[in-house]
Amino acid sequence: MHDRPPVQPDRQDEQRYVIDTIAAFANGKAGRHDWDDFLNCSLHDAELNRIRRAAAAVDLPLTGEGAAILWDLIEQAELATTKDPIGRKPWRMEAGAIAGLVAGAILWWVNYLPGSGIFHNLHLIVVLPALGMVAVALRNGRKGIGAHHPRIVKQNRQGRV
Repeated sequence: MHDRPPVQPDRQDEQRYVIDTIAAFANGKAGRHDWDDFLNCSLHDAELNRIRRAAAAVDLPLTGEGAAILWDLIEQAELATTKDPIGRKPWRMEAGAIAGLVAGAILWWVNYLPGSGIFHNLHLIVVLPALGMVAVALRNGRKGIGAHHPRIVKQNRQGRV
């Protein structure tokens, strides 16, 4: 066991990390510590994490059969779709809350009664941001992106956040 902490992969491009690390090891260019870091570092993407675990099952020292398995895993990692091909991005909950707050403040201002106090019709400022966040959650869920993406839901059911 080595004393240095494992290197965490770039979470923005886990696919490239998996491909590069397995290829370097299959070519004999990666050191034992690099391979240990790769095997001990869980990935966010479920499919890439499955590929990483399959690479961990290859017996060392690397034989011809083991190298063939690694090259097959590289092909699988290249085919894994980790990004939305259309490029859709989830809306942030904060955007829904701010939009609701602005709409609520406008409605509160329009319905303000002089002499009634600032807390009159306060529900307009409180309820509409919550409705804005519900609208964002429904939109993201309908589009299947963000926290509602089926891949993310599957990971969360498996205990991964």
